[in-house]
Amino acid sequence: MAKASPTNSPTPIPSSPTNNPAKEALVTRDIPGIRGKISIPSDWTFLPGKLLEGDVLLAVREKITSENDPWNTGLSMTIDRNGAKDSGMKAGDYALGIAREAREKAGEEASPISDSTTGAYREIRFEFPVQTDSPLLVTEVLRANDQTGTVAVILWQSPKAEAPALRDLREAILSGIVLDPAQ
Repeated sequence: MAKASPTNSPTPIPSSPTNNPAKEALVTRDIPGIRGKISIPSDWTFLPGKLLEGDVLLAVREKITSENDPWNTGLSMTIDRNGAKDSGMKAGDYALGIAREAREKAGEEASPISDSTTGAYREIRFEFPVQTDSPLLVTEVLRANDQTGTVAVILWQSPKAEAPALRDLREAILSGIVLDPAQ
């Protein structure tokens, strides 16, 4: 799997006195195949995958070589091009249904679902803890495009204990993901 090369212009993220990771600049990398972009710290592992062929994109703090390697902090992203069409629903309504089902499975500790629209995308989001040997906090973001019928499913995870310190970095990375509205 070929790695995308970063552009020359790092994107600064807002600094916060309680968040040391936010002081570093993010490097923008192309997401091949979908004409997208993601900005992540320069020392993170980036495995873009072939999203239009069902692969997973990974952007993680740990050094990994494949999507099967374990990691704790970062995000995964998949693109669902057929689910909304197969269900006969608009992509945004389909994404909301997925979010409601996932939130129900996540349990009582899950946050309420937020639903907003930015440009061509309807964004649905919620958070939930996952109990493992090292408890995680997961933020699930679904970006739906009713015009194309696609849904990007983005899962950010980090150790629950580190989540407050990583909040600004998480928000900078999630808000900086650019998806081509024609895809």
